[in-house]
Amino acid sequence: MQAVKLDLQSALQQAQGWLKYEGIVQVQASRTPNGEAIVVLTNCNPAAITAPVPSYFQGFPVIFCQSHT
Repeated sequence: MQAVKLDLQSALQQAQGWLKYEGIVQVQASRTPNGEAIVVLTNCNPAAITAPVPSYFQGFPVIFCQSHT
């Protein structure tokens, strides 16, 4: 059974709760060649994030990227 996608803005709004986790500095939407995704920006190596953030959220893929700012 496949999860039903909500609209991206609704999923993004719910994903803002991840900002409480250490190392996560921003959660935003992005378009990829494969469709829409949720991007989680970190202030450290994304592999070091131990927060319980799923690889898919509300039917959208979650991509981790290290912020260089």
